[in-house]
Amino acid sequence: MKPERAIIAGGGIGGMATAAALQRLGVPFVLLEQADRLGEVGSGLGVMPGAVRALETLGVAADFFARAATFRRFRVATRRGEDLAELDFGRVFERAGRPGYVVHRGALHAALAARVDPGAVRTRARVVDVAQEGGCVRVWLGGGGAPVEGDLLVGADGLRSAVRRHVLDDGEPRYAGETCFRGIAEIRLREPEICREIFGDGRRTAYYDLGDGRVYWWATLPLPAGALVPGGERRAHLARAFEGWAFGVPALHARTPEEAILQNDLFDRPPARTWHRGAAVLLGDAAHPTTPNLGQGACMAIEDAVVLARSLHRADTAGEAFAAFHGDRARRTARTVHMSRLWGAVGQWRSPLSTRLRDAAFRLAPGSWLERGARDQYAYDPGPLA
Repeated sequence: MKPERAIIAGGGIGGMATAAALQRLGVPFVLLEQADRLGEVGSGLGVMPGAVRALETLGVAADFFARAATFRRFRVATRRGEDLAELDFGRVFERAGRPGYVVHRGALHAALAARVDPGAVRTRARVVDVAQEGGCVRVWLGGGGAPVEGDLLVGADGLRSAVRRHVLDDGEPRYAGETCFRGIAEIRLREPEICREIFGDGRRTAYYDLGDGRVYWWATLPLPAGALVPGGERRAHLARAFEGWAFGVPALHARTPEEAILQNDLFDRPPARTWHRGAAVLLGDAAHPTTPNLGQGACMAIEDAVVLARSLHRADTAGEAFAAFHGDRARRTARTVHMSRLWGAVGQWRSPLSTRLRDAAFRLAPGSWLERGARDQYAYDPGPLA
């Protein structure tokens, strides 16, 4: 089928990837973004092989990847400075057929936006309600005015999606029990080829080389949902929470501008039986939000965009396309959500006994254990666009 006009709600990475995919297939669309201008927050992002394949399909040029830092070696470590296990990303990605990269989130968004006609994008367009009647989808925006009309709606509007409310109306996402701080430090690593995730008593942090003397890091704390640390106090809060941690962790936090430290509570949802209703379909975090422990949230949204566009290209009706899209993607996304939540739950263990058992399990497990799990996650191929 070829819609006469598709509406894409959300101009983040998933929405922009969907716009790029539809544009390559010649499908007219309008993209609605609630922010004043397009862009993404200033943090890092892992782009794993499945998403790399999808980005190549969408026309993101090779020079974008040439400027990115590559994943090479990943280690699990303790706060005291002991490396417990190592994963050779090079070997995993060689089998997957594509490398994995660490990029600036804004740079990836800009690379996708360059593939999209700016005349098809509307900013300051917050979706507040959706209705369907007689093959027409109407989307109402905040601030009033006439609804935006089309014959297809893609909800790429994130964790608390207004389109999901129309499609499923299944309430709020579930809190994962921890909040996450993120930032980019101006610092050079002594071993830029190594990235680490470091476990403590209910707290975790990780860092990844971004190249050009920059390091992307994140850190989690088991705080109640909504317990946000005020801007201007986050660096001091992290200094207290991670005092004395090995591998230069306190320096990473200290070398990040105060105003650039982000904080977000972590949520996900149990897998849904369907992602569509009539001519409206969900994608990315609107469909299958996941905690970020496996680095697959944005990757899965990019993969979704290719698979959804291909499903539309091959099917005769929207219902057929959406059912095929869900059938192709449901198992992968559900497995990722489950495994990511499990990894985060283990990271929140606090008692001395449980943390000793966790560390011993990592230390004694055969090296193939991590590699086998990574291979299952990162060998996915979303396939061609059409």
